[in-house]
Amino acid sequence: MQPIEHSIAGNLEGPTVVFVHGWPDDASLWRRQVDVLGAYYRCVLLTLPNFGEKSEKAGGYDFPELVARIATTIQKVQPSGRVKLVTHDWGAYLGYLLEQSRPELVERMAALDIGGHLHPVAWKNRLMVMGYQWPLILSWWAGGVLPSLGRAMTRAVGKKVRVPKRQLEQIHSRYNYLYFYLWRAMVLPWHRKKLLTRYRPRCPVLFLFGERKPLMFHSEKWLEVVAASGGRARGVEGAGHWLMESHAETVNRELLDWFSQEPV
Repeated sequence: MQPIEHSIAGNLEGPTVVFVHGWPDDASLWRRQVDVLGAYYRCVLLTLPNFGEKSEKAGGYDFPELVARIATTIQKVQPSGRVKLVTHDWGAYLGYLLEQSRPELVERMAALDIGGHLHPVAWKNRLMVMGYQWPLILSWWAGGVLPSLGRAMTRAVGKKVRVPKRQLEQIHSRYNYLYFYLWRAMVLPWHRKKLLTRYRPRCPVLFLFGERKPLMFHSEKWLEVVAASGGRARGVEGAGHWLMESHAETVNRELLDWFSQEPV
């Protein structure tokens, strides 16, 4: 299995922390965390396929292959022992799938803003999710035929959901493939086993989320699961979805405290 594109920064002699971004980001999302954590940790920064400067594969990759490639990457950079994991957005979802299938690879996890239980109860919330995810899927399809159109459509959705300016300037429709595979699996029963279900982490989890958002991507049940893992959850006041950028000092402080604890 081919490793995922990655770079290594920080203290090359320190314990390994693997960072996995989400939509519509790349490894540079974590630059403010590396500035601080890099003094103590060896930071491995993944860029998910098709999220880099060039498209790796038309259509992207489904969840099982992405998880397998993340596992291969971890084994390449850390041939023995477990790693610490920092994730956000789709990276969090992939991190949960990784820890569920390969728990021997993950010592401790910090997940940002996307929980392991994602089911919105209210129809208003469901419609809000569909209202941006379906247009992203349509943009992805359009981009496969006419990239400039797909990018313009994706950019319009990005503005609507308040993607930070830096990410918005480099956005592409090819980033949207994970939404397609998510909805395909939800609609077609024979693909459903690829999704995260009944997830209970076997490592301690720190869950940080922004409190200033129209929609929360976790349930109360998830907060209970986090506590049961030996972890903790914290909402960051005034923060939105990209809290590692807007509230970097708070996030960095939480990460340093979390990873300084003794491994279980």
